[in-house]
Amino acid sequence: MFELLKQTVKLSNLNPRAEKHGDDTKPALDLKIEATCPSTILAYFHPELRQHLYKFDDNPDLVDQVSDGGDGLTVLRYPKMGAIKWDWEGAGYKAEVDYGLGGASNIVLDDVKVDHFAIEAMNGGSVTVTFRVIAHPNADDVGKLCEFIQREIVLDLVPPAPTTVGDLFKAAA
Repeated sequence: MFELLKQTVKLSNLNPRAEKHGDDTKPALDLKIEATCPSTILAYFHPELRQHLYKFDDNPDLVDQVSDGGDGLTVLRYPKMGAIKWDWEGAGYKAEVDYGLGGASNIVLDDVKVDHFAIEAMNGGSVTVTFRVIAHPNADDVGKLCEFIQREIVLDLVPPAPTTVGDLFKAAA
């Protein structure tokens, strides 16, 4: 399952809104996140996605050959292809935003949903993954999150623990 641990990301936007839960209206908040990560993160989406988006450099520099600790998949296979949408969503996540003082000062959002993924491969072996986090924070946390709009934050996005044997196999795949 998709996860980010101590990842520096950009909080692109916040969208406060209301959700209907039966007859009740519940406040909700959409966080648009942009994370630039190594292309190995593509394994969370599909085990072969990285090999489809990247290829080996035909003429690597000698320095690249010596210093490359990775597998050498760094050149875009389709340089004119823009971001691709990925239709996947996850529920029951825990999101924690470092508020600067650590520990108890952090903003913790439980039982969040992640969806609306877009993946943009970049030359050199990095990808930008953009996605939405749907949360139901308290009013104090909404104010704190508003301070971070268009700024970098450190985010932990942890998937729920597997609850069945089938979930364990899905998480391992």
